[in-house]
Parts: sequence; C-alpha cells; structure tokens
Amino acid sequence: MKKLYIIGFLMLTSIFSFAQSEEEVMNMLTQTAASMQCMNCRFTQQKTMAMLEQPTVAEGLMSYNSPDKMRWEYTSPYSFALLVDGEKITKITDGNEEVLDAKSGRMYQGIVNIIMSSATGKKLFDKSMFDVVITDDGEFWKSEMKPKKNNMKRMFSMLIFYFGKDNNIINKVEMVESGGDVTTIQFYDMKINELCD
Repeated sequence: MKKLYIIGFLMLTSIFSFAQSEEEVMNMLTQTAASMQCMNCRFTQQKTMAMLEQPTVAEGLMSYNSPDKMRWEYTSPYSFALLVDGEKITKITDGNEEVLDAKSGRMYQGIVNIIMSSATGKKLFDKSMFDVVITDDGEFWKSEMKPKKNNMKRMFSMLIFYFGKDNNIINKVEMVESGGDVTTIQFYDMKINELCD
C-alpha cells in the first residue's frame, strides 16, 4: 500500500511540475511577443485538401507593426493583400483597394486575428478561446490549440503553432479545418524589431 502512495505522489508531482513548466513556457512566449515592435518576413502557405491530389502552394510577404498594423501579401501564384490598421481592413486585389464593411470585415477579422496571432504570438494563449497544450518538440515549442467557441470550431478543429526554442518566435502554423483540410504557413527570412515604422 505504501508503494501505491509513493507511485501516486510521484505521478502527481510529475503532472504538477509539467503544468508549471507549461505555464512558464506560455509566459516566456507571451513576453517575447509583447516585446516585439515589428516583424518583417516571407512565408509559404501550403494547403492540403482531400479533393486534390497535390497541395496548393502560395508565397508572400508579411509585415507587422505593434500594436495592430499588418500587411499580409500573396506574391505568387497570385497577387492579393490584406492591410490591417486597427479595426480597419483593406483588401487589395489587382491593384484595386476595397475597405471592408462591418459584415465582410467580421469574417476577415477572424482570419486576420489568427494570422496576427500566428505571426506575433500575441493573444495566443487565451484560455477562454482555446484549450491549450504545449509540448517540447525537439527544436520547437509546439502549442496545440483546440477552439472552444462555436464560430471558431466551425472553421478549425485545431491550430498548431511551432515556436523556435532558440528565440521563442513563431516558425510555423498548421490550421486543421473541421473538414480535415490542412493549411500550413512557414515563416522565414524574419527580421524582428528592424525597420520599424
């Protein structure tokens, strides 16, 4: 019986210490995100769909300026950009600018929030929005985010973020849609807190 108590105590201790370390990792990632004034990078976006044999691939540029300005631009194989300035979202297609109205803006705002959280890590660990599990994935901190809100669940069953352990900056995002399709965004050539406007 004494052995059972010892085993139980060790199990609880390991669970508790993991929970502490997970919380510490969240705090570390959040602090890094809070210190980010700007970020400029390139990205590739790959979408794997059940109905297509080959994934679709797009490339682009992203720039972010704290607290709420961002440009998300696809450069290949098509030209399309979203400009975010606080609550104002402008869509640019073939050189034509369109400021989105409240109804269209709500749909894009959800997408923009995911992109901005993906790029910066800010507001990422909102436990009212997500069930969060963080694990050590070798060279990355892997954060699995399961949506709690119905509107988010309709779009995604899981969001997975990979943060480099060397700098605590986002490296890759996997968005698993409720139907099983997966969009993977890989960030590279990152310039952090350089060339800030």
